[in-house]
Amino acid sequence: MRIGLEVMGVQKDGNAPSENEDAAAPEHACVIEEDTLHVAVADGATESLFSGLWARLLAREFAQGPLRAPPDLLQALPGLQRRWLVEVEGRKLPWYAEEKLREGAFATLLGVSLAGTPARGDGVVGTWSALAVGDSCLFQVRDEQLVRSFPLELASSFGSRPFLVSTHGAQNARVVEQARGATGEVRAGDMLLLMTDALAHWFLGEHERGARPWLALPARASFESFVAGLRAARSIRNDDTTLMRLSVGA
Repeated sequence: MRIGLEVMGVQKDGNAPSENEDAAAPEHACVIEEDTLHVAVADGATESLFSGLWARLLAREFAQGPLRAPPDLLQALPGLQRRWLVEVEGRKLPWYAEEKLREGAFATLLGVSLAGTPARGDGVVGTWSALAVGDSCLFQVRDEQLVRSFPLELASSFGSRPFLVSTHGAQNARVVEQARGATGEVRAGDMLLLMTDALAHWFLGEHERGARPWLALPARASFESFVAGLRAARSIRNDDTTLMRLSVGA
């Protein structure tokens, strides 16, 4: 199975690129010809401190480690929490930031695994499985139709307080309960789109209005201006925004 991978992101207006609290893994575009591929996006919560670091740890753990189902996530969290704490401990911070640091960091996670299968007469070339905590979304497009939306299916489902993965163990008691899983088949020509919440909300809203928003999504070089245009038109919130596009070949 041949997969073309594009990764693009832009920070909030007024912030530097280094302040982008979204994460993606892998972080760079490539063409992959392997039997399996693991990719992820994560969205660090703005109101928590060092959430971008936490998002990167979560996304990379899914892409590189054996993190495929809710129980795997629960088992991996203590080690990830220790790695986050080692990174942030000892930093000189003002007193109010020290207080915020004790509250921990929070992030959504969406991980997708693709596995190739022997070609069949119906065009199926592989399968996908996904793990989601929060409101980052996966969209599957086939023959110019949206055939799957996960974990949210309606623009009205987006809220201001999705469940988030935390750096504090006590906050993660409901992770397995709140995590969602899904599976599906992929055919040559399919497109899989992973998005953090601001773009995913716009995407579903456009689809509900009868548009085909996947056609509007640009190449990486134009992504920043595309998002700026959506923000200027108030079609999208001013939030860190990430898109991962996977194009499935034979």
